[in-house]
Amino acid sequence: MSTEAPPSRKLANAPAPASAPAQVAKPAPLFRRIDWLTAALVFGVVMIGYWFTLAPDLTLEDSGELAVASLYAGIPHPPGYPFWTLYTWVWANFLPVSNVAWRVALGGAFAGALACGLLGLIVSRGSSMMIEGIELLKGIDRRVENAICIVSGFVAGCLIAFNGYMWSQAVIVEVYSLSVLSMVLVLVFLLRFIYAPHQKRYAYWAFFIFGICFTNHQSLLVMAMGIQACIAAANWKLGRALFFWNSVIYLLGLVAWAAKLIFQNTNPMIFFIFNVIGVLSILAYIWFAFVTEQPVGREEVSAIAFGGCWAAGAAFYLWMPIAGMSTPPMQWGYPRTVEGFIHALTRGQYEKANPSDLMSFAGWERYLGQLWQMVGGVAEEFNWIYLLIALIPFLFFRQMQKRERAWVIGIFAIYLCLGPLLVVLFNPSMDRQSRDLLKVFFTAGHVCVAMGVGYGLTLIAAGLATHYQRFRPWAIAGGALAATLALISLIVTTNELFAPGQPLASLGQLFRFMGAVFQPDQYGLPVIAGMILLALALGFLAVTLLRRDRPALGLTLVLFALMPAWSALTHWSDNEQRGHLFGYWFGHDMFTPPFVDARGRFSYDAKEREEAMKDPARAPFTYPEMTRDAVLYGGTDPGRFCPTYMIFCESFIPPRCKPLDPAFDRRDVYIITQNALADGTYLNYIRSHYNKSAQIQYDTPFFQELLRSGKEREWNYSTNALARLAHTVLDKPLLAIGERIEKARRARGVYPPKEIYIASPADSQKCFNDYLLDAQRRLQLNQLRPGEDVRVVGGRVQVSGQVAVMAINGLLTKVMFDKNPDHEFFVEESFPLEWMFPHLTPFGIIMKINREPLPALTEEILARDHAFWRKYSERLIGDWITYDTPVSEVVAFIEKTYLRRNFAGFTGDRKFIRDDQAQKAFSKLRSSIGGIYAWRLGLAAATPTPPQYLPRTAAEQQRLTREADFAFKQAFAFCPYSPEAVFRYMQLLAVNNRLDDAVLVVETALKLDPHNTAMAEQLKRLKEYQKAAPRMTQQINELQTNALRLQQVWEANPANFQAGLDLANSYVGLGQTPAAVAIMERMLAMTNVTADAIVAIAQYCVQASNFPLLEQALQRLSEVSPNSPEAWYDLAALKAATGKSAEVLPALRRAFELADARLKTNASARNLRTEAGKDPRFDALRQTPEFKQIMSAL
Repeated sequence: MSTEAPPSRKLANAPAPASAPAQVAKPAPLFRRIDWLTAALVFGVVMIGYWFTLAPDLTLEDSGELAVASLYAGIPHPPGYPFWTLYTWVWANFLPVSNVAWRVALGGAFAGALACGLLGLIVSRGSSMMIEGIELLKGIDRRVENAICIVSGFVAGCLIAFNGYMWSQAVIVEVYSLSVLSMVLVLVFLLRFIYAPHQKRYAYWAFFIFGICFTNHQSLLVMAMGIQACIAAANWKLGRALFFWNSVIYLLGLVAWAAKLIFQNTNPMIFFIFNVIGVLSILAYIWFAFVTEQPVGREEVSAIAFGGCWAAGAAFYLWMPIAGMSTPPMQWGYPRTVEGFIHALTRGQYEKANPSDLMSFAGWERYLGQLWQMVGGVAEEFNWIYLLIALIPFLFFRQMQKRERAWVIGIFAIYLCLGPLLVVLFNPSMDRQSRDLLKVFFTAGHVCVAMGVGYGLTLIAAGLATHYQRFRPWAIAGGALAATLALISLIVTTNELFAPGQPLASLGQLFRFMGAVFQPDQYGLPVIAGMILLALALGFLAVTLLRRDRPALGLTLVLFALMPAWSALTHWSDNEQRGHLFGYWFGHDMFTPPFVDARGRFSYDAKEREEAMKDPARAPFTYPEMTRDAVLYGGTDPGRFCPTYMIFCESFIPPRCKPLDPAFDRRDVYIITQNALADGTYLNYIRSHYNKSAQIQYDTPFFQELLRSGKEREWNYSTNALARLAHTVLDKPLLAIGERIEKARRARGVYPPKEIYIASPADSQKCFNDYLLDAQRRLQLNQLRPGEDVRVVGGRVQVSGQVAVMAINGLLTKVMFDKNPDHEFFVEESFPLEWMFPHLTPFGIIMKINREPLPALTEEILARDHAFWRKYSERLIGDWITYDTPVSEVVAFIEKTYLRRNFAGFTGDRKFIRDDQAQKAFSKLRSSIGGIYAWRLGLAAATPTPPQYLPRTAAEQQRLTREADFAFKQAFAFCPYSPEAVFRYMQLLAVNNRLDDAVLVVETALKLDPHNTAMAEQLKRLKEYQKAAPRMTQQINELQTNALRLQQVWEANPANFQAGLDLANSYVGLGQTPAAVAIMERMLAMTNVTADAIVAIAQYCVQASNFPLLEQALQRLSEVSPNSPEAWYDLAALKAATGKSAEVLPALRRAFELADARLKTNASARNLRTEAGKDPRFDALRQTPEFKQIMSAL
């Protein structure tokens, strides 16, 4: 293969001169034809692979909101991804085929393939530079060098393309493929700068693209130090300048810290990292100043220009407020206001950074474990052989010239930032859920690893081509090591697939396992990939052993070129999305629950649904479509984003682009998230959609407010001239354009024409105050909910944490539910909201919030839900779970299907078993519905179920228990490692004394998520309970015998209140709370009930937090003992604690009257008036005139 002559090696390898001469010869173009050919080859192969595995429609996680932002050029979740949004807007609007999600995903696949192609480009050219720069490898035949460059670039590009971290994100609607593309572009320009360091414009371009990187994903910001190290290695004076300004910024930061302007409320590790980077920058500056013999120079100006270029790239963030002026359907954080812009840019809605603690021994121990987990993740994606190949460039480091050394230093420094440093900042947990959530952030770091593999192959091949006899022994040793590692990997992979968690019994068993992978119902691609890897290693070893005199370079390069096959086969199962419709079903079926048509198949046909609703046999098992103008509360990420996509995208594309349901159009539905209502910027966002007339008063001109001082914004009396100019030049024309766009959108029906009430800032503040008072009351009563963080600091109550936020969200959802009585409400639940439970009934895959609480769930409601989910399960794992399916059978299915991937007899969709996100999403849906039944059984973890909603009969309790067991059994089978599904099902089993089954469930979950410490701790507790089970069984038998005896005694003589109380206590001990409550209610209703019996019932109610029954008991006590001041006082205090303020004062006044009268005859009696003055239960009323009046002496 021929190509033009390479650039002068003397020029290319020359170190940067101390001062540039007057004229420098223009260097030849860096990239050769062969390099561009490599890029095109990689791009073509990868694009074909991505096209073939591209998701056909909407997927889960963030895909829905990102697709909506793309179609309307809006603002997705923080930090907003403005460059990505503009890029995908082109694909969403100018590709008039298929659905919007597919168009945007195709744009992501194109960006990913282009990134891989460019990586092949720089690996190909970098390989040539390394060959040229190492004296030992000079003199290689040009055609051989070209072949090596093509293969190395191809391998590197395809390794990152079919790396699980990259592949998974490139075939769905996501931001990561474009962020990797922008990162690779930075590397392209850095390589061009290193090639000719005097041409600083390429460094400027690198920093400009790096600014765009920051808009594509903020985690790439950590590359900054790596980029600086790369530039410093190529040009020492520029390095000195960069570290000089780093040092200046660091010292200014210390001044600001001393003035308490920064780092006051941040994690101490953030300040520690700041200091480490600052001190290292000062030391680097001192060193570079010494070696360049110049403390400052013209380069310091260039360094400032670098910062300006980065700022220019990052300025794309200003698109967010501009886009917000048109009120797009997706405008997360409401960045059209300055407050919202800062909130979105700083990711204010998310938890604050909590880096790994490197200031303690325990912190370092944890960090080393996290690092090992990171290394393990890299090894899973590349395998240990490829990682060893990636280290080979370091063996040649000392033989390289300055140019190549600078490039290797730069790649290594960037990887340190995108790997170990990122681990510090993320501080990841070891469990599966955390790993799955964070692994995409390390995709960019894997680019550096893939480059290392490519360069390692280059050096191996070039060494064999130029000095075969010298390199042959090393090649044989390396081949033997690779074959050994490949064999070990094959054995481990095979054993993990067929006998997970068990040692390999024999060599014969291994061969039987390997033979089984070729059976039609056995998934075995990772094992086949391991066989290929072993064959490649053995092939390389054999070629090297057999060819004694000269290398078989062509065959060696063919073996090298096949290396990506291992990656593609290993990662295909977890990353391909061809034919996956789970995200579409998740979003679509909320609005249009599928029903069974006359042929017994699921259908969406509206006319057939009408017929089914009229058919007496099918109507009880058919859900109607979601009512028109309904309000849908979304909870989980897919629960918010999938319906958002269906409303704002699917409803607006022509029928030919949505063949699955051409008639779908639900632009009438109001979509609101239940999770973000406590965030004022989110309320602004949703109010601008559905209550525009109320939101206008809160909208402010962005650029004017941005340029006003803090005092000007606070006082709002004046505006400086620059801000007024910005308002005239920027705000007015942009707002006018935005208003025209919004008007056109509303005319198209993007938002429903009828406004609904959205909670106001005053509502938000009231809900916060109400929660604060309630939390304070429960803190005093020692009744805080699990995970609730309520503290008294300086005499004031402070609340924080997820439980508090969700409680406030719940109050706000109730406000909007109450204020919009002419709309029906539905919910896809993330965290249960306490007030909703009495209103909830299943509605297909989600739940309906009925206007009035339901005293009980009818048999028809249960039967419809049961029939629906049995049929729906056919789409997922098949319809085989019944009421009577034992847990052991479910576990056997999980081990066979999820762990061993054996599909013999499997009747579901194999794609579901390959799709982790689908498993989590549908398991959550089923678990939430099971949660309705668990709540009505009194199994809610946060607060006790009010007795009026508990089962009234044993038959009703049995019916609910059976339905809850069925729902949780399905949820567990859908996703056996879902913590929510596991814990909820475990709780139900344990309460019903099925400890063996509960242990089996948790043990199975741990097989799929072995590092989940919460599950491991729960398993430990279960086994302790299991050991005590015989004794507990004996106690239960004794309680049952005693209950039967007491039942007979009490029925014979209902006036025997002690027998009735003992019977109630027996039922409580047996877990039959409804029966116990029924007995106590019956006793309270008796005309001859004694005060002692009522007091005993009240004491039980206090312990069980059964406040409705407690109020009933105290009310009855005041009737039985009308002259007891304590009875009236306790009744008043309870009514105050439960928020019944209007009923407090009459009872309290009566208590004071009786207590005052008693004091006149008995001076040592309790002074209830004095006690009330200190009783915190009356704090909410203490400042009212009525309370003050009755507190004064009568």
